[in-house]
Amino acid sequence: MTDETNFSKITKMKHKISLTLISLTLVCCSSNPNKPQDVQTQLEKPTNVSATQQVGLKNGEMVVQTKAQIAEKLRDLQNQVYSLEDKVYGTRKLGSLGLYGELKSCKRKLASKQYGGPGTMTWTEPLDRVTDKEEQLKVGQDESKDLVGVNEEYLKDRLKRFEEYKLILQKRSDDFEDKIESCNTEAMSKKIDASQSSKVMVTEAPKAMSEKSGINDFMCGYVRPGASLENFMINAFAHGWLSLSDFQMTQTLLSNPLKDGKGNAMDHAFLFQGWKLAFDNGPIAMGDLLRAGSDAKLVAWAYDHKGDVTSGAACLTAADGVWNTK
Repeated sequence: MTDETNFSKITKMKHKISLTLISLTLVCCSSNPNKPQDVQTQLEKPTNVSATQQVGLKNGEMVVQTKAQIAEKLRDLQNQVYSLEDKVYGTRKLGSLGLYGELKSCKRKLASKQYGGPGTMTWTEPLDRVTDKEEQLKVGQDESKDLVGVNEEYLKDRLKRFEEYKLILQKRSDDFEDKIESCNTEAMSKKIDASQSSKVMVTEAPKAMSEKSGINDFMCGYVRPGASLENFMINAFAHGWLSLSDFQMTQTLLSNPLKDGKGNAMDHAFLFQGWKLAFDNGPIAMGDLLRAGSDAKLVAWAYDHKGDVTSGAACLTAADGVWNTK
């Protein structure tokens, strides 16, 4: 038998032994009762043993759950949100206005007489820095110091709010980028008259007043039994129809009843651009709405003039101004 044949047999035997050892290791590890587990559920009777750890019971067994895991996710999310907010609305320290300022500058240019405009412009986009009401929470590399005295439930609530902020800002960013591209394309098609004035008088107005048709189209797609109040508010903020900076976190929604055109009252309701919306519970504080587990579901809606809504026949089956429930 040649040396080459012996070497081949020895190599195959080593490979089989290695596979056997790996298989045995995997079996042992998977059956090890002391293997650390990623505990995501609520602990029974938790007790703080340090700034970042809790000891409690899960299914009758003692386990340790760390705040550090939540804190790490929160730290990354906060950095993403603050960076995205600066991209959309600019950085105050540098005096920039981000995509918001870029769009406004382009619109002002198109409105100037140099570009064939009237020399006046109505600006409707709100400058809504959604994190303005958030207290600063430093979560750095040393969580043992940063999280002293910080409740885990507080971290989870903050995490949920920042997830909402990210969603709002990402939608605002996409919207601004589309509008900037469209504006720049229009500007490139214009013939510039340098003899005309570049000055533009800018008037600011609420965006919701100028986008009635778009709001009605959105609302007609939104209204249905069980529709989420949280979903409505997030979209209203993302489109700029409402500004989160105009709300206090303690401000309550759905605190009043509303009557339809026949005088029938529904509790937990509010009015938005002619739409009456009634929900299954309330009142709900704005801060609670941005937390996990706090929401309300739509039970009825009404609009005075369904002929003004493009798809009104699909979403407004009752008479004008009367509550719809399906």
